[in-house]
Amino acid sequence: MRENTVAVFGIGKVGGPLAAALIRAGYDVIGVDVDQEKIKAINDGIPILPNEPEVDQTFTKAIKNGNARFTADGKEASSNSRFKIITVPVFLADKVPDFNALKLAVEAITPGINDDDLVVLESSVPPGTTKKQVIAAIERNLKIKVEKNFYVSYSPERIYEGRALKDIEENYPKITSGAGEKSLRLASEFYGKIAKRGVVKMSSIEAAEIEKLAEGIYRDVNIALANELALLCEKFKIDFWEVRNAANSQPFCNIHRPGAGVGGNCIPLYPYFLIYSANSVGSQLRLTEISRKMNERMPTVVVSEFIELFITNKKSLKTASILGLAFRGDIDDDRLSPTYEIIRRLKSLQVNVKVHDPFVKSASTDVYLTNNINDALKGADGVIIATDHSLYKDLDYEKISKMTGNFPIVFDTRGILYGKPNIYVLGSMS
Repeated sequence: MRENTVAVFGIGKVGGPLAAALIRAGYDVIGVDVDQEKIKAINDGIPILPNEPEVDQTFTKAIKNGNARFTADGKEASSNSRFKIITVPVFLADKVPDFNALKLAVEAITPGINDDDLVVLESSVPPGTTKKQVIAAIERNLKIKVEKNFYVSYSPERIYEGRALKDIEENYPKITSGAGEKSLRLASEFYGKIAKRGVVKMSSIEAAEIEKLAEGIYRDVNIALANELALLCEKFKIDFWEVRNAANSQPFCNIHRPGAGVGGNCIPLYPYFLIYSANSVGSQLRLTEISRKMNERMPTVVVSEFIELFITNKKSLKTASILGLAFRGDIDDDRLSPTYEIIRRLKSLQVNVKVHDPFVKSASTDVYLTNNINDALKGADGVIIATDHSLYKDLDYEKISKMTGNFPIVFDTRGILYGKPNIYVLGSMS
């Protein structure tokens, strides 16, 4: 029945788990994606999100039972669904938001909108996007009015990769907003069926759009603070990790961990989304800007300190092994990973680079990547731990030396080997 059918536009790391949660809540789901190979894989029972528990299994079972199907035909999906959810990403192009994917999704949805349909945007966007890119386009093309003929909500995704389905269903309340009272009520009832923690109703769409960005910017600023303090502690020959542990014993202090940089398709983008919007109203976000620049320069700092270690220890660096290509531990997502900039800078210094990652299968640059850690470390003069994969926590200098076949310089940028002998740790370099 169309009344109980949801079309999810974008079956990726956000839309995939959301589609699974909707299926589990009893909705009929049409998954839409422009990637024909992905659609075929889902329909053939091939996992597309193997690191997200229960998602692929939910798809396979639902297809078999007839309450889910997956297609590349967005217009048909829109016509046969009452609820249309957009999860396609908004990217950056020269630090300016790129709305092309969103515009294409709206174009596909628009012809299929009937009276009382609900359109929801879940993508992280600059404030004002839902009204300018979604509501305005539908009203203009169909000559209809929101809150009278159709309804619109902005309800940002709130997931952590590797546990996305549980986050949607159990861990977080769902943020909802609406173009008006009717939209808000309908969206809240809709999401209330899948979010066990309930819904948080925002007073406006713009407030919800900024709320989502604020979550990510908070983390970006905090990580920048951690990086800045770590580098300062190095100058004073003070152990940052000791300082951090002591400071965080106070309940109102939560200094994050420093690292080689901040990656992923979320945190590095959110500051620029809000800076873009702030500039449009003649405002500046100086703290946000400074923090983003701090985190963006960390790969350069890491390489500089790595090279300095070789100079200090009077060793030569010909081959370096980097442990971790994913932007965060225990996931396979390498989007905007700071490791790529570390690779680029080392190669510019004529260093032979090998990369290990237990989850990432292919790199988006020309570099030797392997899932075999012994292969990655063999013959390395130096090792940089760039990602906090759980696998690396069991390493120590003796194990690393055995795999390299020599006595390498080991630089841990994530602090996961802090306290182990002969390991240089960012923020504790004395």
